Amino acid sequence: MIDPIGVKPGTVQDRPVALSRETKVTSIEPVRSLGGTQAAETGLRAQARAMAVQPPVDAERVEQIKRALQEGRFPIVPARIADRLIAAEMLWADRNDQN
Repeated sequence: MIDPIGVKPGTVQDRPVALSRETKVTSIEPVRSLGGTQAAETGLRAQARAMAVQPPVDAERVEQIKRALQEGRFPIVPARIADRLIAAEMLWADRNDQN
């Protein structure tokens, strides 16, 4: 038989637990809802939905970079670009090797 992964009843980190008369066992009570938590959660969900509709791109920053490129003010350093591409490839290869 294969043991399930996780905590087993009566053991703590694979060591048996012996209950004595002094061991206090309390029952688990249901979680009570807090009044303000639900409003905050609803606001977060609404914000997440609004963010999901738009692409995760700062359009203003993209326009600034486009203008700088057109005007010749954006520094393009081929060695830096090459270094970052190689680093990205190595990181990607390491992640694939680990899986």
